Amino acid sequence: MSSRISLQQPYVVATLPRSKQAPYVVGEVFGGSPGSKKRKRSELAVGIHGEGVNLYDVSSSKLLTSYALPPGTTFSCPPYSSRSKTTKTKTERRTYVSTSGSEDQITLFHDITEGTSTSQSTTVTHKLSQSKAPVVHLGALASSGLDAIKKSDILIVKKDGEIQCLDGESLQLLWSSPATALGRASSMAMSNIEVEYAHITNAYSAGQGILKGRQDVFAFFPQEVTEDGFNPDIIIVITKSNVQEAEESVRTLHIVALPRKSTTYLNGTTHSVESLLDAPLPIHKAPKKKVTVGKASFGINVSAGILQILEAEVLTTLDLHDTFPKIQSEINTPGTGSFLRLSSTSIIMSTQQAISILNPKYESVLASIKLDDETNKESLKRKRDSDDKQRPRLDIPAQFISYYPKLGTALAISDNELVAVQVDFQPGQGSKSRAFGLLIDSLGCSDPQVVRSKPGKEPSHGKWLFVDHYLPGSMGMKEDAWVNVTREPERCVKSGDTAAFEKALGSKFDQDWSTETSENPADKIAKIEPSEVDRRWILYALSKIFSWSQNLEGIYELSIVFYPPRLFRWLLQTGNMTILNIESALRQEIRSSLSGPIPAGQLVNAIVKLDREMELLLHLVSSNLLGAAELLHAIRNLMETMDLFELGDSSSPKQALLTNGEDTPLENDNAEEEVQRLEAEAEDDLQLAEFQLGEGSGVRGEALNVALSKLYTCPDNNITDALQTTFTSQETVSLIYILRVELAKGGWTGRYLDILELDDDEVEAPDNSIILISSLLNNCIDALAAGGWLTGNARLINGDQSESEAFIGTLKMEVSAALEGIETAVYLKGLTSEMVRYGDSVLKTLGNEDTGRMAKSILTLPSGEKDLSILPIGLKAEKQISRLRVGAGGEIQKRSKRDIGRLLSRQVGKYTRERIVL
Repeated sequence: MSSRISLQQPYVVATLPRSKQAPYVVGEVFGGSPGSKKRKRSELAVGIHGEGVNLYDVSSSKLLTSYALPPGTTFSCPPYSSRSKTTKTKTERRTYVSTSGSEDQITLFHDITEGTSTSQSTTVTHKLSQSKAPVVHLGALASSGLDAIKKSDILIVKKDGEIQCLDGESLQLLWSSPATALGRASSMAMSNIEVEYAHITNAYSAGQGILKGRQDVFAFFPQEVTEDGFNPDIIIVITKSNVQEAEESVRTLHIVALPRKSTTYLNGTTHSVESLLDAPLPIHKAPKKKVTVGKASFGINVSAGILQILEAEVLTTLDLHDTFPKIQSEINTPGTGSFLRLSSTSIIMSTQQAISILNPKYESVLASIKLDDETNKESLKRKRDSDDKQRPRLDIPAQFISYYPKLGTALAISDNELVAVQVDFQPGQGSKSRAFGLLIDSLGCSDPQVVRSKPGKEPSHGKWLFVDHYLPGSMGMKEDAWVNVTREPERCVKSGDTAAFEKALGSKFDQDWSTETSENPADKIAKIEPSEVDRRWILYALSKIFSWSQNLEGIYELSIVFYPPRLFRWLLQTGNMTILNIESALRQEIRSSLSGPIPAGQLVNAIVKLDREMELLLHLVSSNLLGAAELLHAIRNLMETMDLFELGDSSSPKQALLTNGEDTPLENDNAEEEVQRLEAEAEDDLQLAEFQLGEGSGVRGEALNVALSKLYTCPDNNITDALQTTFTSQETVSLIYILRVELAKGGWTGRYLDILELDDDEVEAPDNSIILISSLLNNCIDALAAGGWLTGNARLINGDQSESEAFIGTLKMEVSAALEGIETAVYLKGLTSEMVRYGDSVLKTLGNEDTGRMAKSILTLPSGEKDLSILPIGLKAEKQISRLRVGAGGEIQKRSKRDIGRLLSRQVGKYTRERIVL
């Protein structure tokens, strides 16, 4: 799942009166002043069949008001409610409902509130005429221009395609469009038109998405469409009808414009809507196993040009920018009850078992929350915003209604409860928030229910190869349940059987750990690369090896609780033992502990506790990606084991000199205790010397060199910050001493031209780079800063602050000597490069035959002449002149002496000194 999106447990906003007639109908509430753009409020209007309409406030979970209706009346479509503030003290609320009983009618509940006085309520009823089809959509038109002071008109869309416009105050019929107007622009003869969905928008929003670039469509309007100027309303209608020619059902998207106001006052009230665009839409049929399928549900984003259809458990996303809708994605969603658009890249869906957030573009599950049986059977209580909230009884999939981005809440209806689900979008790291819905948020979040079909017939030349054969991660094992696959490894972990655990997971890592052959995985040639191993098994192994728990002091730390040696070594050598992988493996434990990410140094300390010989630490620093802080923790542990720190009490150094004079009084005048103490100290020193000079000394030295080399590759700012937060001043000075020793061992502090008689072992200096040493020295000095030397915080190894001046002077002399040696080497490089360049130019001027002849023969030059003993510095090789030339017609001719002399004279520069040898 994506770590940036999370879902909270659903809670009950309000318990609705039970309705046995039909499901509840829920509409959104809009607000604003007359003439301004309407905005969605955090309120809902719920229609209860046989009772009335209730208005709820989502943020406070309270009932605002209710309107009663006669018993036996049913709602044909969701209600529409608006709240407008006409003056500073006057507020009006209008709620429109469409009911069907003995007669189909539209009812307006009008409330007027001035100040703190009691609201005045009036009710207006209008009986529907024309066709007897039920109303499927009820909405308000935007008021603009001279009509801004008036109230919005009401638009109703009937199931047969008839569209009517009513006055917002009196509900009188203004105009009516017949049902046949929707199918006039279609090229096919349609019959039995049934409206499935309707949506009211404006021309400017449609021009940004659905009708983008369609200048032919906008030519219908009498003037240019702008956001703040001329911006008429248009209606988007989705119908399902029968085609007589094909004898099958088709689904069509209609975009229609309202009749012009200049014509609505003529020829009565019958005026047809004008068709702007008709486009076919797909229809998904039910599988053969299922007899019935529920109604299709739709969701449209006009400005983005995206239409989503959920039908027959298939969610289809369509792009409406082109002339014909283009399918972007199709997702099989078994058991899905409804969906709701959260953003351009995420939707929320509900089933009886879970509520999930999906990315339809990449078919990935960004977040999911399971609804356990205990939550479904019982109504649990919890505290939220100082109010008692209930857990919903989700016996059936919830029907999502609306989403409020400011509250981060998605509303749904489940049984007789109004349910809310909290959606948390976590911002990205750093000051700038990263956009949601990117590919990185969908990696590793594929939907396990999505089955990708593979061809059944194998090709003649071999087997099919798919992309999951090459990509690592959660790409395979879709057919087996994870619990069944990990049952045997879980049993081995509980019993502590490391050999059986490695044997059970050997096939997953392409390793044969069933026999006691060798603990080094590099000895076996693997059939697959380590990068091709499924990442889920790597994280599973890390989750069993490591544990994130509290120690005796109550502090969370990383510890190794299960140690399979060969698997552990394989993870180290393949570079999978990283902090990021361990955090992914222990994600649940880290989240429940509320301790944040794993601090730097925890992994190194856990491995050092496991292996005091530092062999595993060598594999860690050499094969895994570690940050500057982790590398410094490894360097500190290595320096401690090599006794490169002397962090004792600086105020009381050891007495290392023998006295030759009067006897020193013994402590407590007890000579035997003093002798025992000295013997114990000598024994400890002897054990330390044996440990440092033992078999692991070379491993620790190599690990220290590798760690320093890896530390050099980190950015300088990260190294300096890590030194200041990880090392103390004394430890930083100790690291400077080590770098000074490496500087001297590499021969960088000696003069380059000095001839010294050294032993053979001393001549072969370690391969240390001066760039690495100088860069780390600069980082250490920057970490101490000038204030550390001046205030005495950077105590030296012996703890004497007076040695700072001598230390800085010695360091300056060593750096100056190294710089002088580098300058000398650069000077010699310039000299030798002249010779090498001259030799290369001489060889280039010779022909292939001459070069081969000179390579076989040994040239002996006389040394008597003075000029021949001069090194060829700054000389230019003369270009040899060929003895043959190409004549007319391609004939090969011998070059004359006159021609050779002419070419030689042309090679002489303007200001040169030539020696003529006779």
